[in-house]
Amino acid sequence: MRYGTSALMALAVLLGWNSTAAGADLGGEGHNSGAVPVIHSNNWTFSFTSYGWLPWISGDLTVKGRSFDIDITARQVVDALDWSGIPAWFSYAEARNGRVTFFNDIAYSKLAGSDNFARSGGAATLAGNVSSEYQQAIVELGGTYEIWSASRPGLGRTAFDVLGGGRYWYQDTTVIADVDLSGLPILPGSGGRIVARSGSVDWIDPFIGARMRAQVAPGQNVTLRGDIGGFDVGSEFTWQLLATYDFQICATDGYVLDGYLGYRALSVDYSEGSGNNRYEFDALLQGPVMGATLRF
Repeated sequence: MRYGTSALMALAVLLGWNSTAAGADLGGEGHNSGAVPVIHSNNWTFSFTSYGWLPWISGDLTVKGRSFDIDITARQVVDALDWSGIPAWFSYAEARNGRVTFFNDIAYSKLAGSDNFARSGGAATLAGNVSSEYQQAIVELGGTYEIWSASRPGLGRTAFDVLGGGRYWYQDTTVIADVDLSGLPILPGSGGRIVARSGSVDWIDPFIGARMRAQVAPGQNVTLRGDIGGFDVGSEFTWQLLATYDFQICATDGYVLDGYLGYRALSVDYSEGSGNNRYEFDALLQGPVMGATLRF
């Protein structure tokens, strides 16, 4: 039996409000005559990003052997935020020295909500009174190494990085739904309830990838990032694409504030257990990202 529910809204928020500091350290290099390598300093620079993601999510979720069809909009995600405590925390921190960068991303969210819907699922049909709770945390640690960079007159600086790291996932889902069993001949006119609790589910995905940072104008940069991972160590396979455009808002006393806009897509295919103990999350999240970065 397959059905959609507001519990899955959590997946859209949690999975991934993950971000990359867009175009950091590209500005202020100046333009050289012809394509020449950029000379790096040995001083540490830091950045802190607060960001958000409004994703659409589609795919499949299985909890205790029961399959859910995921098809959630960004508005449903926002409506499901649990404001009884801290509904979400998303931040990105980066430290750079010369060609080397270390980064950390923390994504936490808690959602709870209910919705009325009806959808066929085999012999049974979901009625109303659907309630759900979803909690997820993602902690990403990794590093990048700049393998090439150069500046060209009129084009600004372009740099290419290789990257790698690990992404820790934690999920906990509970779904309660009333079910109309009137279609079953053995229980005519009766009703029932489905309760599916995943309990704590966690895993670690190693990943590798690349990033391109390009200055398109003074104080304006474009960043493209892609990575793949899982490799049956955690999930079976995962991939991510991120494209952002950042722009300088202000700079004073060694501090620079940037804003950025972009688009992010994240896919993961994870499963464990079998039968009534099976848990599976196989979905794609995609949508616009936005945030602000303080660099110093």
